[in-house]
Amino acid sequence: MHTAHWQPIVGTPIDVPLGHKDAAFVRSHFDAIEARVSDAPRANEIVVAVAVTASGRPLARVGGLQVSEIEGRDGLR
Repeated sequence: MHTAHWQPIVGTPIDVPLGHKDAAFVRSHFDAIEARVSDAPRANEIVVAVAVTASGRPLARVGGLQVSEIEGRDGLR
């Protein structure tokens, strides 16, 4: 979700952020996918884009919280 108001033209690509479903700080699941609807949004329309993956990055070499370390108490760790 963008933090600023902007009005793109029809067909503008939108980056949809991805993350782990249970913990926000699992870096192996940080990614994004580009979504584009070639004929939208038109006047008085909005585009809602949802992206889902089956796992994180293969062979992730980033630090931070690992999937095996998730405690599930607060949604962050």
